[in-house]
Amino acid sequence: MDFFDRFNQKVEFKNKQWTDDQFFDLEFWDCKFIKCNFTGTIFKKCRFEDCVFIECNISLIKPKYCSFVEVDFKNCKAIGINWAEAATPVNINFYSSTINSSSFFGLNLSQISIKDCSAKEVDFTEANLTRGNFDATNFLNSRFSKTNLTQSDFRNSTNYDINPEWNQLKKTRFSTPEALSLLSGLDIILD
Repeated sequence: MDFFDRFNQKVEFKNKQWTDDQFFDLEFWDCKFIKCNFTGTIFKKCRFEDCVFIECNISLIKPKYCSFVEVDFKNCKAIGINWAEAATPVNINFYSSTINSSSFFGLNLSQISIKDCSAKEVDFTEANLTRGNFDATNFLNSRFSKTNLTQSDFRNSTNYDINPEWNQLKKTRFSTPEALSLLSGLDIILD
């Protein structure tokens, strides 16, 4: 581990390149990662708590059995990540980031924020997204099936395909005209 100590607290990592590396049993508390590249890196049994990633590329990382508690990703590229490999609970938020082709299958992500993001072809099947904030996010070709969206906010989001019969919608907020897409799964004729 030439790059990190076993326990890292209040450390700022800036402009670092760790592509296709492997890191095991590391802890990061209140750390900042700025303009770092972790593409294809395997993290196994690592813990990230109260950390922030800013303008980082974490695409294709493998978060095997890792803990993420109060971790924010801002202006990051986080494509093709299977977040279901992480240890639960997972408490992450994305702001102005690209999270395309990722999977949150079956995760409890209550109160997650995915704001002003590109979330194309993302799998939210069987996820708990209650009280989530999804403002101004593009959900083109993303999958919502058996997803709990109770009290979530999709205002100003686009291209979502959410079938009310296959998902739990209660006091979920949508804005028009995009909310008309909710009718596409129903066997009705709209004139």
